Amino acid sequence: MARKFSIAAYDPAWEDEGLDWAQRVRDALNGLVLDIDHVGSTAVPGLDAKNVIDIQALVFDLDEVAPIIAPMQAAGFRLREAVTHDIVRPGYPDHSDQWEKLEFREPKDCRPVRVHVREFGAAGARVGLLLRDFLRADAIARVEYAALKHGLARHVDSQEAYAALKRPWVAITLRLAEAWAERVRWRPGAGDA
Repeated sequence: MARKFSIAAYDPAWEDEGLDWAQRVRDALNGLVLDIDHVGSTAVPGLDAKNVIDIQALVFDLDEVAPIIAPMQAAGFRLREAVTHDIVRPGYPDHSDQWEKLEFREPKDCRPVRVHVREFGAAGARVGLLLRDFLRADAIARVEYAALKHGLARHVDSQEAYAALKRPWVAITLRLAEAWAERVRWRPGAGDA
């Protein structure tokens, strides 16, 4: 079975790469962005991951996207036109605007990067930061997530199947993360760029 993806061992270089890409996005958006963070599994020290840097850029609103798209494309980022929303997560508002986003791929001939432009205060923006911070704080959840990722990568042959099979674990873990957030009075910290 041919694999379309693989899970890489944690690479300490991901942290610096995430910060560099966050700065590149901030430079491209030049004042349009409220906050930028390295999110996703590569932003969690010690967590094995697909070797893709995920950056979350928060904007005031996504009603007018041309001022966001134009500078990102001028900087070489490629809009993924088919991607307009995140998956609605159980336990969060199911209103479409809570999960709306723009997604960009890295410029040509660069390492794999995904830039998720979300609206400040939306559920999709919260989930990205909360899951990252919970996994940073909880060693057991990190170990379980890495085991799940490796197991799925061995047994599925498409990114779509991989993502679908991870959803139940992510849904349960987000409930745990929300309880953790309440217990520790978690708030998103300062952005990465």
